[in-house]
Amino acid sequence: MKKGGILNPAICSLLAELGQSDELLIVDAAYPLPTDGHVIDLTLTPGIPRLLDIVRAVAEELVIDAIAVPAEIKDFSPRIYQEILKMVGDIDVDEVPFHEFKEQALDVKGIIRSAEFSAYASVRIVAGSAF
Repeated sequence: MKKGGILNPAICSLLAELGQSDELLIVDAAYPLPTDGHVIDLTLTPGIPRLLDIVRAVAEELVIDAIAVPAEIKDFSPRIYQEILKMVGDIDVDEVPFHEFKEQALDVKGIIRSAEFSAYASVRIVAGSAF
């Protein structure tokens, strides 16, 4: 048994499969999920788990090159946006309109769905290299 870090076997497997420039999507509960995508649904009850909990856990285990967020998050969920910025530090953050965010997310390697009920609370993560 793992003694720490992410314990969910599906998430552990997905993170291990990510190579440099592969993308991972972490989304709120209302995000329109693709019918054919690799989705790990973590929703339990409203707000459990929160998007920020998942982003924090992933950021501790994955080399992150850049992230993208819907531009609308700044107005509709400013606290979450600020917390995301704190978590990623000096990493490039691309803010794109939500309709473009959804289009750009069509080729992600996997999607983790949170139980976040805040508007536009989604993050696309671009994996980096440990070398």
